Amino acid sequence: MRMDDVITPATLVDYDRLVQNVKNMANKAREHQVALRPHIKTHKCIEIAEIQRNYGISGITASTIGEAMFFAENGFDDITLAVPLAPDKMNAVAKLAIKIKLRVIIDHPAALKELRPRFKNAKEELDVLLKVDCNYHRSGVDPTKKGALSLAEKISKARGLNFAGILTHGGHSYYAKSIEEIKAIAEEEQSVMLKFAKDLRKRSKKLAPKIVSIGSTPTLMLTDSIKKGITEVRPGSYVFFDYTHVALGVCKPYHCAFSVLSSVMSAYPNRIILDAGATSLSLDPGPTHLFPDCGFGKVISDYHEGEFAQYTDITGLSQEHGKVKITKGSPLKGLVPGDRVRILPNHSCLTANLSSRFYATSGDEILDIWETYMDR
Repeated sequence: MRMDDVITPATLVDYDRLVQNVKNMANKAREHQVALRPHIKTHKCIEIAEIQRNYGISGITASTIGEAMFFAENGFDDITLAVPLAPDKMNAVAKLAIKIKLRVIIDHPAALKELRPRFKNAKEELDVLLKVDCNYHRSGVDPTKKGALSLAEKISKARGLNFAGILTHGGHSYYAKSIEEIKAIAEEEQSVMLKFAKDLRKRSKKLAPKIVSIGSTPTLMLTDSIKKGITEVRPGSYVFFDYTHVALGVCKPYHCAFSVLSSVMSAYPNRIILDAGATSLSLDPGPTHLFPDCGFGKVISDYHEGEFAQYTDITGLSQEHGKVKITKGSPLKGLVPGDRVRILPNHSCLTANLSSRFYATSGDEILDIWETYMDR
């Protein structure tokens, strides 16, 4: 089967680039002697997780109960559920914890109150990680406040629960304006965690965290070192990358393993209309803090070399339509309905989440079709 045989819009995964990206991150984790527990919310695909497992991951990270259950049913038995638990998840967590090695995170006493009754009579303790805010200010305890130490202590004393360590995510690296700023966030991400780990040990030997876990593809790609005391890293989007990573300087376009194949539906002198709309590309606005007019992804003019079509902008998306503005010099001038283009999306995670299958490619050949988990 060849790419020309695929009905568009189609989600493509370049097998060779994917494997190289997986190998590179595995080598970095090994070099710095930290466990690699990749976030599978990026791809939600068993075949890709199997490739990651072949390169020595310690386990996987998931975002939803549905993801965790899906991967557990397919042979992955060491999973961290890396979002703070809401009360409606507690019963499902209790059932899943019987089947696999599960770790959960909390960042509020109310969550602990809801979790504790489900495990007070459990045969095995549930590992609980305390989510720490490393200045992303999305979720996590403030490690400079007494309440953070107090919550860790309450977890450690809860019957049926095991205080396993601390976890953070330097997600604010995606809003950085330079490589130097990302490196500074990477330094901060590690320093905050190591300082808090020290405070926990000082408070009590029982609070010494066995796991000190950090994440974020940009920080891990660009950091010069992973400090002693960090035990685990949880990048996710490194398997695919996307235009935002390119704009940030995290990777080059030819590292990107994920794209969307789209057909021209209509053609006019100053625009073309594609069959890839918001349901194929997502409405993620991209790195507008760097390039305000970046559009909804980039049309690729030379896939092998990693070049984008100049004078070409994806300016609007409706549900099934992609509006592409073309001006003088655009290589898309002259295209007619039926012609095809390849698009690098702004956000591979959100775009992948819209697809129920990936076409694994090598050159113009379709090697396989991989089904994905859709959490709805």
